[in-house]
Amino acid sequence: MGDALDKMVKELPDDVVPLGQKARSRVAEWQIRIAQGGADLAQLTEAMTEISGMMDALTARLLLVPWDGQKAGTLKS
Repeated sequence: MGDALDKMVKELPDDVVPLGQKARSRVAEWQIRIAQGGADLAQLTEAMTEISGMMDALTARLLLVPWDGQKAGTLKS
């Protein structure tokens, strides 16, 4: 999920980059909590629901951006 968000943020329109960064931050936070053994299953489920909703919104926004041609050196859709 973190890798997918890293790739997605690079292509997001400027108006939703902050949301992409927030989602990536939440994923990173939970990866650390899980690695440290401090993840409560109910809290994790709630967080994953929230993050999935953010990813859905980002994906929809990415797919709905009008294509104006790829600019040299960028991947923005």
